Amino acid sequence: MPDTVATPQDADDTAAKRRASLDQALASTRLEGHVPTPEFLADCEDYIAGRITDDEILAREVERVLGAKRATDAA
Repeated sequence: MPDTVATPQDADDTAAKRRASLDQALASTRLEGHVPTPEFLADCEDYIAGRITDDEILAREVERVLGAKRATDAA
């Protein structure tokens, strides 16, 4: 295994570009009536800062939804 550190973002991808893309996507979903959760918005900030990938945002959100469904099903 190589001794390198993987970065979650491409070298050409900047925090400003990530923020602009997310702002546009969030504005679009808000127009449709969606209200993002504080947890999702926190994940977005982690993505903008380059701490996680966009795939990780999705994985975290899916886990939250599935966890809520499991809790509902168990009740």
